[in-house]
Amino acid sequence: MRETGDLESAAVLDVIYNDEKGHVAIGAKWFRFLCAREKKDPAETFKQLVRINFRGPLKPPFNDLARAEAGLTPSFYRSLTAVSQS
Repeated sequence: MRETGDLESAAVLDVIYNDEKGHVAIGAKWFRFLCAREKKDPAETFKQLVRINFRGPLKPPFNDLARAEAGLTPSFYRSLTAVSQS
């Protein structure tokens, strides 16, 4: 959007982007807490839950940097793609 000169829309998308990273970070923190309480590996538990509750593979591309900043490293989701991108 910035490239086309739509700075107002770009600013709105920046707010949404950062807000979403915050939501994911809070969810990841609680997910890790609950997994620790149950003595479960968070990444493996996440993958099991995705396989049980969703159809088909996760579809890249992924924003690995934003996910990592929010506490979700590629170990949580890369193996859930049709062709793993390790």
